[in-house]
Amino acid sequence: MSKGQFPTMLNKKATMLGTLTRIDLLVLGGCYLILSWMKVSGLYALGINALVLLTMKFTQKRLSSGFFSHLGDETKMSWAYKLGGRHE
Repeated sequence: MSKGQFPTMLNKKATMLGTLTRIDLLVLGGCYLILSWMKVSGLYALGINALVLLTMKFTQKRLSSGFFSHLGDETKMSWAYKLGGRHE
């Protein structure tokens, strides 16, 4: 491999198990631990985990990257220009 080439794995998204990434597995594992601590039965826990996974995949697909991380930014867009100079 020459110095100008990169391995093909760098071009793809890192997945651990099928299409699940590390974040997906961490969230599902944490959800499972919380449900087992709450003594939720196996089939209900499986259903809740599936619902959490579907919700997570839906939000990742619909929202742009970094949406939640930029909600708490200190720099906010000033909406004063929408008022057109009419301050009440």
